[in-house]
Amino acid sequence: MKILLDENFPLQLYRRLRLSGYDVEHIIILGQRGIPDSAIRERILKEDMVFLTQDSEFDKMPGAYKGFILISRVKQSLPIQKRTEIWFTAVEKFMTERPSGKLFELLESGEVVAWEIHEIG
Repeated sequence: MKILLDENFPLQLYRRLRLSGYDVEHIIILGQRGIPDSAIRERILKEDMVFLTQDSEFDKMPGAYKGFILISRVKQSLPIQKRTEIWFTAVEKFMTERPSGKLFELLESGEVVAWEIHEIG
């Protein structure tokens, strides 16, 4: 399953995931910096993928979408190495365990927990 990293994640995480054998894309590497959220939402609706973001607005997706959304709560004030380690470990665990649900919160502890989906009207 493909992993898509939002543009506010370090390329260091992208490289580490690729080196570990994951099928990963990064908004910046795709040349899509500044892409509207609506375009990313379209991908999540149609593709079997994991989208890692820090944007809470992605909690408002329609109920029937193919992708998975992990919204990171890891503080940007943490050193980049620490954040990368938290994210990498959490994504690796998520990809292995494949918890039920579509929307998750990635806590600063590295734990990934299901989040209640808020459907847009």
